[in-house]
Amino acid sequence: MMPSRKSIAALGRLIGCALLLAAAPRVHAERFLLGYDEAPTLAQALEQVAAQPDRHVLVYADMSRRCPSCEAVRAILNSETVREQWRRHYVVVSLDLWAPGPAERELIRDLNLSWAPVLVFLDGKGRRVTYARELSGADQARLLDEFVSRRLYALAGAARLRGQHFDAAAARMASESRFLSEQRASGEAWQVTRIDDRPRLSQVLARQPVRPGRADLIASLSGRVMYKENQQWFLDLDLEANGTLRAKGRRKDGLVGMQGNGKWYVTKKGKLCIELTAGGVDENWCRHVFKVGEGYYVSKDLRPNRVVYRFVLGER
Repeated sequence: MMPSRKSIAALGRLIGCALLLAAAPRVHAERFLLGYDEAPTLAQALEQVAAQPDRHVLVYADMSRRCPSCEAVRAILNSETVREQWRRHYVVVSLDLWAPGPAERELIRDLNLSWAPVLVFLDGKGRRVTYARELSGADQARLLDEFVSRRLYALAGAARLRGQHFDAAAARMASESRFLSEQRASGEAWQVTRIDDRPRLSQVLARQPVRPGRADLIASLSGRVMYKENQQWFLDLDLEANGTLRAKGRRKDGLVGMQGNGKWYVTKKGKLCIELTAGGVDENWCRHVFKVGEGYYVSKDLRPNRVVYRFVLGER
């Protein structure tokens, strides 16, 4: 039996809707923060804040894969106590550094972001007032919110913090009114230094990491895939039990990939060593290893302000 004109028209409408849905731009693969007021673009967020001048924009950079520290910060921000405090004060723009869309990629480039998690706070004119690489807990979240929402960054005594990485100790002084005797706006130039979003060893040590011994480290790594991140690359390192490795990766800007071979070993003192030079990737180092939950961090030395790099392990 031939289909009726009515059924053909209905089928056409169904197909048309499906095509429209398929062509619709992806806003975010997943929502990181729940119960917050979110905007799909920075322009829309700034427009909302312009109409509500008591609020700020929070650009929240996370990763939808392979980021245990992101999960820790997400848990803090999604806790009932912190969410109730924060959501009144911010319009959130979320960025997925693992799988950014075209609009997200442009904002990531404009803010010079390459790591996650990082929280960037902007005023209604789009000026950065402060940023944070991580949150250690609800207490730091409270101090950070007070620093931004009460505009303590604009007070003369706190002017040196404006636009910089969040200093919890100095912000605590501000929140306790030690700066409040200076009620004039600072005349200093607005800070425009680049965001330094790289994690530090002090952040790792604050989470009470485990230092795996040589035998444990070799057993954990042998026959596994190390999903490692550096400032420019996401890398998959397939670690053979004989000490060789096969690598593949992609740049964080999505412009190029790589493949290559190298080797790995653990020194008698328990340092992990990787030797890999291929396809624009230079990973030749021996590092201290720290384990936090399911994630690992490597550090050149034990200075608290040392930049660290992270990896997680997976099956082949």
